[in-house]
Amino acid sequence: MNSRQNKISNPNKKDYKRLLVHYKFNEEDATNLQEIKNIISSSSKEFLDGFYEFILEFDYARTFLHNQEILLRHKVGIENWYMNLFCGVYDEVYFEKLYAISEIHVHIGLPAHYVNTAFSYVRGFVKNILIKEKKYEVLSSVDKIIDINLDILTISYQEGEQSKLLKEIAFLKNVVDNSSIEPYVQGIFDAKTLKIKKYESLMRLIDPKTKEVFSVFPYLEISKKIKLYEKMMEIMVNKTFKLFSKEDIEFSINLSYEDIANESFMDFLYEKIKSYHKPQNIIFEILESDFIEDFSIVKEFTTYVRTFGCKIAIDDFGSGYSSMENILRLKPEIIKIDGSLIKNINTSEESKTIVKNIVNMAKELNATTVAEYIHSKEVFDIVKNMNVDFLQGFYLGEPKSRLI
Repeated sequence: MNSRQNKISNPNKKDYKRLLVHYKFNEEDATNLQEIKNIISSSSKEFLDGFYEFILEFDYARTFLHNQEILLRHKVGIENWYMNLFCGVYDEVYFEKLYAISEIHVHIGLPAHYVNTAFSYVRGFVKNILIKEKKYEVLSSVDKIIDINLDILTISYQEGEQSKLLKEIAFLKNVVDNSSIEPYVQGIFDAKTLKIKKYESLMRLIDPKTKEVFSVFPYLEISKKIKLYEKMMEIMVNKTFKLFSKEDIEFSINLSYEDIANESFMDFLYEKIKSYHKPQNIIFEILESDFIEDFSIVKEFTTYVRTFGCKIAIDDFGSGYSSMENILRLKPEIIKIDGSLIKNINTSEESKTIVKNIVNMAKELNATTVAEYIHSKEVFDIVKNMNVDFLQGFYLGEPKSRLI
């Protein structure tokens, strides 16, 4: 049976029997566990009290077990599972119950490490009881049944992750094969006139079947692992340049250190710049944090693209990675103030002070400033009066598939 659903609702006998063989769990182990059931039962209240005192130290457990009804129901389930460890019969029915519990854990979003942590308590408690009772010969059998349970109760996480990964890979391949990547542009507004003076081009993935639009960020890591990221960037650059080919307005494209260090992608990008009708309208946004990898590569890139009139913007400035020496050496034309400073500026005096200092520094460097994350009127009113040159955010305009 290949599907997880079939496996859980009707587990293959060979599956659980193979598991028993793997852990060398035999009839002697089953008998050992059954013989200590009374000892375990006599301490079940102590176990439950200690177990919940232990797990309720974790935020997730407190959130999930948020009222008395849920807590009592959970305790009944845990006690039944706990006592079944020592039932003495480990057959298809026993394992079917374990698979069902595993599926519930995945369904409610219980993190796998919580399961592992809880099992560490169970193992320790049972072993302490048996050591006190001098039942040393049973300790190995206890380890085996707990390991088997842990194996089963975490298998759905592994299968779930694998299934998710395969779906993401298939989705990305489909997107690339159909060139279903589109630049969504967000206006950047003059702080005084409130007119759009430039755009930021943001990558969006379009499901070829449903036409649903997705941000690229959840897929970045996997796209790099399966070697599709460079192709995605090429599609993005091609479509962005085409979108602005008949316009006379500045636009920015985000580049990572990985993009800049990739020679084949840089060869592609340089050819696009050379053939673009107004390269002086192109702005390349680089994350401030990317400088820490190898500033010399970033510097070489910025020096070359400036020969065509392109501009450089430092993105997320003030996010905590700054090396003022590198900023001074790079001399960006534009400094984009980190959104984390802007979004709470209406409640944080510290953010106001930092933003004022960034604006003053930018003036000294002859760089213009962009305040990102203008998400409300309150934030807009504050930032508008702080001598920032440009404003950007959902309050002013969301990213769209066409120019306004």
